[in-house]
Order: sequence, then C-alpha cells, then structure tokens
Amino acid sequence: MKCNILSLGCPKNLVESEEIIGTLGAAGAEIAIRPDDADILIINTCGFIEPAMQETRDEIQKALVIAQQTDALVYVYGCAVDRNEEDLRTTFPEISRFFHIQQRQEMIEAILNHHITRTNRLVTTHGYAYLKIADGCSNHCAYCTIPLIRGPFRSIPEHDILEHVHELADLGIKELILVAQDTTRYGEDLYGESRLADLIRSCGEIQGISWVRLLYAHPRGITDTLLSEFKQNERVCNYLDMPIQHINDRLLNMVNRQTSKRQIDRIFSRLSKIKGFSVRTTVIAGLPTETDLEFMELINYLKQSIIGWLGVSKYYPESGTRAASLPQLDPKLIDERYDQLLDVQQELLQKRYKEDLGTTSMIMIHGRNGLYQGHNEHSCPEIDDPILIKDQSLRYGHFYPARFDHLDEKHRYAEIIHEK
Repeated sequence: MKCNILSLGCPKNLVESEEIIGTLGAAGAEIAIRPDDADILIINTCGFIEPAMQETRDEIQKALVIAQQTDALVYVYGCAVDRNEEDLRTTFPEISRFFHIQQRQEMIEAILNHHITRTNRLVTTHGYAYLKIADGCSNHCAYCTIPLIRGPFRSIPEHDILEHVHELADLGIKELILVAQDTTRYGEDLYGESRLADLIRSCGEIQGISWVRLLYAHPRGITDTLLSEFKQNERVCNYLDMPIQHINDRLLNMVNRQTSKRQIDRIFSRLSKIKGFSVRTTVIAGLPTETDLEFMELINYLKQSIIGWLGVSKYYPESGTRAASLPQLDPKLIDERYDQLLDVQQELLQKRYKEDLGTTSMIMIHGRNGLYQGHNEHSCPEIDDPILIKDQSLRYGHFYPARFDHLDEKHRYAEIIHEK
C-alpha cells in the first residue's frame, strides 16, 4: 500500500502524523510524497475551533476529488472526528473510514493488515523536532474544546520521553521543542508535582542536543525552579511561549484561566532580567462581555511589556464550552478588535527587528523557499517569522554564525559570517 498523510493543526498533531507515517513505513507500507500517487489518503484533522473544522472539511473535499480520479481510499482521523464525527459522516458519506484519536493503532493495523508492536517516527523537520511530553488538558478554560476532544491531562513517563530523545539525537536532531496542551503541568499526574525543570535538564544532557525550547506554558505553572533553569542552563533557549489570552483580571477569572495580571507581571519581570530573553504569547480578540476599557487595558499592556512575538486569534463560541453560553460581543466588534491587535502585532515585530539589526547570532537552517530560512534561539521555527539568508551552500539542520544586516516590512535578513 502507498500511503500519504496530510497533517492539519498544531505541532502536537504533527508529532502524531510523523508517528503514523513512520510506523507504516517501518512495517512495510510505501510512503507516497504526492497524494495523487497514494492508495490511501490519511487526513489527521484539527477540530479546536470552527476555522479548524472548516479547514478539515475543505481538505476532505480536496482528498475526495483526488480519490475519485485515482480510486484511493480516504481515511479521516483525529480531533475533528472526536469532536464532530456525526456531522462529518453526514457531509462526506464517500469517506472510506473514520478513526478517533484512541483508534490510531487500529487505523495503522487496518492499513497494514497485521498487528504492530512498536511505534516508529519519521521526522519531517530539519535539525529540530517537536517532543510531545503529555496529552489532554485538565484546565477547563471556559472557551476551550481541548478537554472535550483530548480528555484530561496525561503525562508521558520520563523514561519513555528520554528514550525517544536518544533516538532523535541519533537521527541528528539538535533542537527539541517541548509541546503539550500545558507543558508546565508535566509530571503532576505521575509524580505528584511538576517535573518539567528536571525533564528539560535531562533532555539537555543527552549528547547531540544543543537547544531545548518550551512551548505552551501556562502562567500558573511557571515556578521559581523553572525560571532558574532558564537562567542557569545554557542548553535551554532564552525563549518562552506562554499564552496569556488576556490581562484583565475579571476576564481571566470569568474564563477560568487560573492566573492573574499580578502573576503574569511577576513572570515577565523575572524574564526581563535574563539578557536577550524572548517571549511569545497569544491573546484572544473579543472574549464574551469584554468592555472597551478592558480591551484597551490589553492593548496598552502588550505595548509596554517584554513580549516580542504575538499571536492573535478571534474568539469563537464553540459548542460544549461554558463561554458559549455567556453574553457574546457583536461579530463586527470582534473583527475590529482583532484588526487592532494585528496592528499591535506588527508594531512589536518591527520593534524586535530593529533591535536585532546589526547583532550576531547562531542560526539553524531549517528550510528554503528561494532564500534559505533559519531561526535562532530567540525564535521558533514554523511559528515565528523565519530569518532569511542569501547564501549558496548551507546545510539543513546545521548551525551558522550570522549577522542581521537589513530588514523590510515583513522579514529579517542575515548574512552568514564565514571563516576567513
């Protein structure tokens, strides 16, 4: 069987897709690069918010068009199936099979037509790899569907994670990007306390690993121990992705974020004392009942904080969430606030770019699209804007010293410092 997989959604989904295709390949299936060449088209779906569900529907429709031309089977797997299987079945009766998240092995064995005892992974990135350390979430933020889709928070045992890190290092992976729905909660369910700092330290001690990066950190879980690890451990990137969603205490409490402006201030204050530290956050435009004053509080806070990278999403009243039953803002007002936050995003981006101009940094090359694309420890591949490099002979997955030499409205450009 020739199999092709399309991975939608977040890096956590990408890890699952790499495991699916890696296991299939190791067990004898042929991997088709092009969907037109495949006997089975697998779509690993996302169902987090309505735009993700719409993207899932669009991609299913595209796959069905290909399947009509090639007689391929279409298998739909993952989050969107767990969230809305009945609707997908009704809309797309031509789908060969649907599989829930917990049916991953069943799907693989259905394709192979035999039992499997080991999961393999085919890493699709260059030099870096996402490392999934937990699944599910128990925070129950009022707007979020993840607990409905993925269930409660479940840490992966440390021994299993480190065994996987050794395998990744043997494959030439130099940077680990730790992901979960809530990375800072790692270990609480298994060991009675957070073991994230210990895990980060252990990952960095494995030969071949140069950088360890942390994404999806909840403010509630940023402990003094973890902050000390950032400051003292040279293998830990001076970078933190910590979604705050808002800064107004009333709204934070209303959507059950289990944090406060004071706590967020304390974390940012500590991080600002680490030279060159880079912070990424995400915020939601148009939370239910948000007033003009509360929105301006968020705008002003973002402009005055140490945040360098900002992600913005619109609020959607997702069925099954508590926030969907609250008084909603007018969609036009949400659009206006979303656009204002995008303007702030660009302001922060240009400020960061200007601060980088003329400085030097170690850059990992991770791709090419005309120009080489790379990132340094202060930016995350695929998530933050890439650093663009004009050169003729660089290798993917390798580090190079570079100097930021110019910028435009959208990009930073760097020049490799070649040894004389």
